[in-house]
Amino acid sequence: MARVPALLVTHADLGAALLRAVAQVYGPVDGVEVLSNEGLSRPALEQEIARRVDGWPAGGLVLTDFFGGSCHTCVQSVARQRDVAIVTGVNLPTLLDYLHNRDQYAVWDLAERLQKKGQESIRLQRGQNV
Repeated sequence: MARVPALLVTHADLGAALLRAVAQVYGPVDGVEVLSNEGLSRPALEQEIARRVDGWPAGGLVLTDFFGGSCHTCVQSVARQRDVAIVTGVNLPTLLDYLHNRDQYAVWDLAERLQKKGQESIRLQRGQNV
């Protein structure tokens, strides 16, 4: 199975920071692109997203920081004409799971897995019960 490519599209330098953090846990990371909306107009951000995902012959994943934000809406606009899965609410467990499984799943199966992983990674604990 071919490796599923990924693009992180986030506000400010969040994507780059997440990638640095995940590299400390996982090791060197290749094949994941990062794009910030900082300093880009909506049309410029959409154009850059399109340029990057157009290089994916079999589709891929775009991970954004939160649903409904400017990064997400720009990705959503671009994805309408392409085979791209959008996963919002990216976090470290999601990225780690992506890296461990990007060679073993098809795009949409991996996207569903990452959604579940992201949801399961959010936990509530009361300090006195730990």
